[in-house]
Amino acid sequence: MQNFNRSEYAQLKNFLSFYVQRYMPMAFLPPEKQPLAALEAMEKTSPRMAFQGLRQAISDCVERSWPFDPAEVANLDAELTDRGIITLSELRRRYSRGYAKILKRGRIKNDTEFHLLRNIINDPTEKSPGERELLAKLISDYEGA
Repeated sequence: MQNFNRSEYAQLKNFLSFYVQRYMPMAFLPPEKQPLAALEAMEKTSPRMAFQGLRQAISDCVERSWPFDPAEVANLDAELTDRGIITLSELRRRYSRGYAKILKRGRIKNDTEFHLLRNIINDPTEKSPGERELLAKLISDYEGA
């Protein structure tokens, strides 16, 4: 696979594999139609398209995860970290339109947004000092309101 980051692809594929097994029972689909099998078939014919499809699948996982209780996200992140897989909180940070809107707006509107930012700041994935400071300020401002 050229023209893109193999490491990122592997990280995302590992997450998708875990997520599908945990949250998306596929027993009703024939093996060749299951998400990972379809992705692997696409890797052989068009790695670039496979990467685009994988990114879209991750975005879908992030969007489906919004109803998760904050404690569930924290437990899931811990399990993913223990397995050496990128965390849901990190993927929410990278792929969430909601996260980008909060940062652009510069304030947290509700408890759902508060829990998202709290999970992201507590996630062990490296963040820039500026991002970490902004998250801490937004959380502090919301808690003080």
